[in-house]
Amino acid sequence: MSYKNILATIRYWDNMTAKWLMRHFYFMFFQIILVAIFLVWFVNMFNVIDSSYQVPETGTATEHILAAQSINMTIVVLLILLNSFWLLFIFSGIQRIGNLLKDITYHLSRLRVREK
Repeated sequence: MSYKNILATIRYWDNMTAKWLMRHFYFMFFQIILVAIFLVWFVNMFNVIDSSYQVPETGTATEHILAAQSINMTIVVLLILLNSFWLLFIFSGIQRIGNLLKDITYHLSRLRVREK
């Protein structure tokens, strides 16, 4: 194996390792953070719903409005968390398509150089 082939192989594996880290590590890191936030919210949601149902039937109108509002806010927070997961999935797909296009361009350019 020549010196150029060894360096090309090292560059190739370095590039593949960096791609793997960029493709998987950061998205897994943000997914873990989002799952932790979701679990904290999920546990807190049970406390909110429990306190909402403890409002007596003869309670004031303000208590009933606040109970309904707390449940509505938990729904909004759930939708925002689900939207964050969806955006993370979309960004991951965009990055993978970009990396795929770079790989295709790289291999096509190598084929053009070989043909000359």
